Amino acid sequence: MLYWKEIKKVVLSPAYALFLTILVLALYSQDVFSFGTDRLEKPVPGQDYGFKLVEAPELIMPEALEKLVEEFSANTYKTYPIGFYKEVKLSAAKKQRIAEILSALTGREVSEIAEAAGDSDLAGMTGSAGEQTPTLRIGGGGNVTDNGDGSFTITPSAGPTAEVSESDANGEKLPPLTLREDIPYDTFKEYMGEADDLLGGGSEYALDTLTDFGQVPLTYEEAMAQYELALNYDKVTGGFARLFSDYAGVMACSILPVFLAIVLCMKDRGAKMAELIYTRRKSSLRLVTARYAAIITAVMLPLLLLAYVSNIPVWSSYTGIALDYLAPLKYCLGWLLPTVMAVSALGMCLTELTGTPIAAAVQGLWWFLDVNAGYKSVEKAYSLFRLVPRHNVGTAARFRTGEFVDNLDRLIANRLLIAGLAILLVTLTIFIYEAKRRGKLNGNNRIQKTIAGLFNRSRQS
Repeated sequence: MLYWKEIKKVVLSPAYALFLTILVLALYSQDVFSFGTDRLEKPVPGQDYGFKLVEAPELIMPEALEKLVEEFSANTYKTYPIGFYKEVKLSAAKKQRIAEILSALTGREVSEIAEAAGDSDLAGMTGSAGEQTPTLRIGGGGNVTDNGDGSFTITPSAGPTAEVSESDANGEKLPPLTLREDIPYDTFKEYMGEADDLLGGGSEYALDTLTDFGQVPLTYEEAMAQYELALNYDKVTGGFARLFSDYAGVMACSILPVFLAIVLCMKDRGAKMAELIYTRRKSSLRLVTARYAAIITAVMLPLLLLAYVSNIPVWSSYTGIALDYLAPLKYCLGWLLPTVMAVSALGMCLTELTGTPIAAAVQGLWWFLDVNAGYKSVEKAYSLFRLVPRHNVGTAARFRTGEFVDNLDRLIANRLLIAGLAILLVTLTIFIYEAKRRGKLNGNNRIQKTIAGLFNRSRQS
């Protein structure tokens, strides 16, 4: 009875209508309702099957160096320090250090690199107006061959791109810029990590994304193995359900439920019903768990419905193939439910403790840090402490079944940890609620005064 009363409070509130609107719009913006227009295609011999990322130094080192040289020449660096694109232009001191890094990696003098890049500040030159600025580049380009033992061979392609050299400001020919043969991979990574630090982080030279330079074409056999795995393990629909869970988690589940928890917990206080509720015979355990369950139910039901709305159009595209019709249900419960539990529990706990909507700010910060914690590497996407696991990396993310299977144990550990944290927060909420009923915490408690003081100082600033 109490559970249904709490359900009514949630679903009949204007906040819930706003929640549903934002949820649908957020998912619609990510095209999760257009999965039926895409298909898992069987590889055909002779096609381009995409690529895979390998940590092969012979691939990564020249490609990363070439990119660094290109951006150094333009003094424009592409970074994503907090998940958003940022164009970085370095100061003279930091440009000098990048030039020193390039010198250490190539064996060329700093002044020579600066001259070729047209940087008069570093090279001690004064260029005249109208002169064409030379561009520093690395000769390269070619075919990648998998040797079958974990190594790769790069065969330079014929033509002018195989050997590139530039002219300095005096018109003299400079030798091609190449990586020193005696640079160990670990040393190279240290230099790249330093370059990333100089750029403020989030660049392509960060250690967790450096493998993006190790792109190797997939073979027909590898493409067929991926296809068979997606067909037999995911049964097609599992891949789409996984991609839905990725978008729903980051766009909605990791932030929106906290507002429902805040509104529901503060509703009694606003209606001056708190004192009446505190005096009732119903236990704090029953009151808090009923409210918590109502919030979880109100969030998960529309999520489950939308998961099926996105998945059902896929079913008609695959005839004669065994599909997993329970995939949306399994991923909603296993992937999204722990996140919803944690966010809702945090909202209830902080709201009951402080009597303020401070939980919105705390959860907003947690969401922001988690979303931007990195998802380009599999290790960070399935990190143990992620609030929202990520699977949307690279092309055809829904069909990266192999990586999902390889990291399933890590995902399960993460989901259990987040669910355990949620239960801990709910337990703490029960104790807080009981303390308030006994008069140990009230509307004039020290915590609430402290938070109010912080808000007042913020407004005065």
